[in-house]
Amino acid sequence: MGRDALLESAVASALQCEIDALDDVHRDELEYDAFLAHRAVHRLRGRARVGDRWVLWSLIEKTTEGPALADPYLLDNGVREFDAYASGLLHGLPPSVRAPRLYGSVEREDGRRTLWLEEVVHEGPRPLDAESLLTAAHDLGTMAGRWLRRVPEEPWLFTGWIDRHSQPQAMDAGRATLATRHPAVVARLGDRLAAARRLIELQPRARGILEALPHTLCHHDAVGANVFVSAGATVLIDWESVGPGPVGADLASLLFSSVRRGDAMASVVTGVMDDAVEVYWHGVREEDRSITLREVRLGLGASAALRWKLLADLADAIEHDGSIRRGSLPDEPREQAIDDLLALADLLLQASRRALEIGSTPSPSGRYAAGSEM
Repeated sequence: MGRDALLESAVASALQCEIDALDDVHRDELEYDAFLAHRAVHRLRGRARVGDRWVLWSLIEKTTEGPALADPYLLDNGVREFDAYASGLLHGLPPSVRAPRLYGSVEREDGRRTLWLEEVVHEGPRPLDAESLLTAAHDLGTMAGRWLRRVPEEPWLFTGWIDRHSQPQAMDAGRATLATRHPAVVARLGDRLAAARRLIELQPRARGILEALPHTLCHHDAVGANVFVSAGATVLIDWESVGPGPVGADLASLLFSSVRRGDAMASVVTGVMDDAVEVYWHGVREEDRSITLREVRLGLGASAALRWKLLADLADAIEHDGSIRRGSLPDEPREQAIDDLLALADLLLQASRRALEIGSTPSPSGRYAAGSEM
């Protein structure tokens, strides 16, 4: 089937009716991890003739090139999302969570893969506000509960998420960066430098905690840019890293990685941290009542501990007056970004300390509080 016929089929699926022709088709390129070549996302829109009338339509076209062009990392991600849709796995999500609807797909002889997907519109502000974060936290919990202790075993599921976040290949350089005595770095980071160095040394403990916790199916990239609150459900896009992981791992992506990318602000996350843990836990228990709040807190804290490189990146940027650009806030003033990421670093160190050193013993209030102790 030719490209035009495939697009016509996808539009017919989107409109849920037979169409006679397409007209006035526009392709608008969307910014999508521009640092990764050989992957493209476009919004396609136009008119479709249905009998004697014209109907407006739009959809998302996501293409990953084949192995002759795309690097293995990118190719694996594209294949994984393609397989996730083809397998029917995403039809098994709980009612409060869904993936964009698939309207069509094709794999070319050269390995190039294209998905035609529903265009989803987020019904709240960006960066995500407190309400959106709490809604997403609850719904990620229901997704975790759906597959708790019975993770699918498809060979294409992603399993290397701990190394992706903890970056063992960068630890030696990170230790050196965090050992700096540069006056500007010491003035801004203070005791966080020693805490971050200790966090690197505690990575085996973080891994051990995460591997011992009850496992479920995780999105593994539930950052704000991939989270859409729409029509009473949380719609998660970009299922390229879907795979097994411990309870609480997706909550760490939502709360910590979102701020790192500029998809949420640290002040907002600070205000909802404890409530987000609670609603996530309640979401899990709607599907499986065996999980404990302690396990959720351990999963969140140990997953946060993997993200030690935030502090090394901050130290490096401050020492060398380098860029601290957050992908979703490209025009953000540098000092504003540093201030927000320092607040995130405090949250990260506090959650990590609680999981790695205090373990299941709560603070007197039983709540998270910003602080740099480690």
